[in-house]
Amino acid sequence: MRIKILCWNVRGLNDFEKRKLIKGVVRNQKPDLVCLLETKVKEMSLQMVKSVGVGRFLNWASVDARGAAGGLLILWDNRVLEKLEVETGGYSISVRFRNCADGFSWIFSGVYGPVLGSEKEDFWEELGAIRGLWDDPWCLGGDFNAVRFPEERRNAPSLTTEMRRFSEVIGELGLRDFPLSGGPFTWIGGMNSQAASRLDRFLISDQWEDHFSAITQSVLPRTVSDHSPIVLKAGGFSSGKSPFRFENMWLKIDGFKDLVRSWWNGYSVAGYSSHCIAEKLKALKKDLKIWNKEVVGNVSFNRAEALSRLQCWEAKENENPLAPGDMEAKNLALEDYKKWALLEETSWRQKSREIWLREGDKNTKYFHKMANARARRNFLSKIKVNGVTLSSIEDIKDSVCRSYQSLLSDSGDWRPNINGLNFKELGEGVASSLEVMFTEDEIFAALSSCCGDKAPGPDGFTMAFWLFCWDVVKPEILGLFREFYLHGKFQRSLNSTFLLLIPKKEGAEDLKDFRPISLVGSAYKLLAKVLSNRLKSVMGEVISDSQHAFVQGRQILDAVLIANEALDSRLKVNKPGLLLKMDIEKAFDHVNWDFLMEVMSKMGFGPRWISWMKWCCSTASFSILINGSPSGFFHSSRGLRQGDPLSPYLFLFAMEALSQLLSSARNGGFISGFKVGGRGREGLTVSHLLFADDTLIFCDANADQLQYLSWTFMWFEAISGLKVNLSKTEAIPVGEGIPMKTLASVLGCKIGSLPTTYLGLPLGAPYKSTRVWDAVEERFRKRLSLWKRQYLSKGGRLTLLQSTLSSLPTYFLSLFVIPKRVCARLEKIQRDFLWGGGALENKPHLVSWKTICTTKNDGGLGIRKLATFNKALLGKWLWRFANENDSLWKQIISSKYDLQDGGWCSKVVRDRYGVGVCNLAVWS
Repeated sequence: MRIKILCWNVRGLNDFEKRKLIKGVVRNQKPDLVCLLETKVKEMSLQMVKSVGVGRFLNWASVDARGAAGGLLILWDNRVLEKLEVETGGYSISVRFRNCADGFSWIFSGVYGPVLGSEKEDFWEELGAIRGLWDDPWCLGGDFNAVRFPEERRNAPSLTTEMRRFSEVIGELGLRDFPLSGGPFTWIGGMNSQAASRLDRFLISDQWEDHFSAITQSVLPRTVSDHSPIVLKAGGFSSGKSPFRFENMWLKIDGFKDLVRSWWNGYSVAGYSSHCIAEKLKALKKDLKIWNKEVVGNVSFNRAEALSRLQCWEAKENENPLAPGDMEAKNLALEDYKKWALLEETSWRQKSREIWLREGDKNTKYFHKMANARARRNFLSKIKVNGVTLSSIEDIKDSVCRSYQSLLSDSGDWRPNINGLNFKELGEGVASSLEVMFTEDEIFAALSSCCGDKAPGPDGFTMAFWLFCWDVVKPEILGLFREFYLHGKFQRSLNSTFLLLIPKKEGAEDLKDFRPISLVGSAYKLLAKVLSNRLKSVMGEVISDSQHAFVQGRQILDAVLIANEALDSRLKVNKPGLLLKMDIEKAFDHVNWDFLMEVMSKMGFGPRWISWMKWCCSTASFSILINGSPSGFFHSSRGLRQGDPLSPYLFLFAMEALSQLLSSARNGGFISGFKVGGRGREGLTVSHLLFADDTLIFCDANADQLQYLSWTFMWFEAISGLKVNLSKTEAIPVGEGIPMKTLASVLGCKIGSLPTTYLGLPLGAPYKSTRVWDAVEERFRKRLSLWKRQYLSKGGRLTLLQSTLSSLPTYFLSLFVIPKRVCARLEKIQRDFLWGGGALENKPHLVSWKTICTTKNDGGLGIRKLATFNKALLGKWLWRFANENDSLWKQIISSKYDLQDGGWCSKVVRDRYGVGVCNLAVWS
């Protein structure tokens, strides 16, 4: 069943012209239920209801205004909804409905939250009382006069107590908050409309979501009020035909490998190994589909049937003892139920991609919920392409496919050579080692390291299939690698790709707000995995020290540490400077292949290796998954696929050209960089840092240096195809009295300020401030809003705490000392997730948190205590300092703090930062 609900704070219904406009919006939207807030009507009449409602089949309930404020009105189509009960409160009106179509009973509450902070707790308690009144699925909508996160209020500096309390109430009541599409705010007001907040929203219970899938909420344009109407749509997803996907649950069925062996060996295919694999996979798909339909069937139905048989035997056993034959039949029914329950759980786990939690822990319902949540996040009901909003599924498919075909097509324009750049080169022996014959052990090791539950490509087969059936398919796989080694080619169909559009942010609507992730074929993925394993072993020899991504021995934290220490050094000398946070437009999609091959040649890679890379890039073909169904078919002539194991390493080669251009500019005196250290030694200059395409440039606050950088960016685009998006690039002043408008106009970039973030961590922030940690707490709460605690077993909750929730702040904890107040807040979130809790959900915590955080041998559960974990992570820097000799971060620290060679202490204690590596600026 589908349903549509409209909520709107109309700020009064006493004006006739206003009511006509409201009725026009209702008529245009055709909702099944309407909730109007702040009616300011002391006594609602049928005449007034008809003046805003539409249709003859109208029913209503209301709460009268108190004086000139408040008032609530709910209207519904009684052909769709049947009213059962109505309850009113000081801030809400709740109606218990029954769907006329399917008899499903549920609650809708229209709410108008208080503005005064002193009344907020009364409002939350009223919502708790509504929850206690009925057990039915629940949907709330209205103006809560509260926000959850800083981004929901314009210019909000940080998380507040009120925001935290709202999030806690949502969690305590077991409600879900869905992303809002159409805009970030629902209210705009204040002088010159400078204030804006998301005050209006829908919240739903998990039971309501279970019944009404494909839930979305959106904001409509403001017309008669300073609040926008919000609309909740719920109903089934509509999609085209889904491609074949191998079910990993089949691997658990007795005799499955023998069945595959008989099919695989029975296919008679002649030709090269890659051709044989492609043809055998096609035939195997057909046989698996027939076998699944005729033998396996619907696992959920089979589980329910097995449970019914088991219950029948248990009912007989309750009346009289079972005879031996009957007892054996009962045990068989029990085993049958266990088998189907495990298969169902495995299937839903694969669909959910929640690979942190193993099957067999009775978390089927959790996996089911998370799979539905993934489908909802990836569902496209409308999208904006080149400024035009499309809602027809055919228009969406056509426009998206044409956009990506254009994006991945090279214009063929003239491109200058890179002869003037000096790259680090591989030794001849190292280059030759990349081109040796592939071995069975090497291939099997790569296969074993692949995740078996990852989404498959166009062939539909997961890596778990290849690993499970290795002894069956090994001859063909080894033949594929032999063919590729000898001829440098394989059948092109193996390199077909599904492009899956993943939203970069909540409520994404524009095509540019989606990230195209490539789902490559499984046989090609194995080949690319083996090649990438070879490639990553030599990356450190050709990639400069300023790059910190995908190079063994380098970490993302190194770049953040260096950036903070360089910035700190610059601030100390009180010399004006600039930080440039670069943004590269569609980085992976714009890489020119000829440029990439030329870079590898300059780096000393052999001709065989380069031809292998060219074949892997140039033979890719694409279809785009729109709501689970493949659309279009096209080839590319540029770009790297995000999802191809080779792509991260090949992309570094492209970015190495930029790094060399910037290094040449620094060495030539065209940009200055920030000097670190220098007392007692020359010091080091940091001109740029990279993590893949995330680039940070350090220079003087000087127009000439910015002009030279502008020329550098133009040259980089000309040789590589990668364009620096200056409209998103940010210039950040370091120091006082810098003419930022003048300097920013040289590049045409944005103006930023300190503190900022780099690679998700603070840069130039006061590290003892608790505000730095707001992002961590916000992420905690947003993650918890996705996870379904009530559907997880206790073991599942514990696993989630240990593997995921405790790891969320690890990134921050690895570089910054956690304040005690922040630690207490985060651990409270963890405790409530494990036990339940809060003012509206009075569940006792049966064991102290201190005991829970002890080891299992000592009677605890082994959950990490954040403060202790923080110390351990910070202490790892000491270990790295002692064991890493040539890393850039160690050179920076040694220079800045004037550390003695081989020692831990500086020669002189300087400033407030103390002595040695234990007193980095980021820890002080």
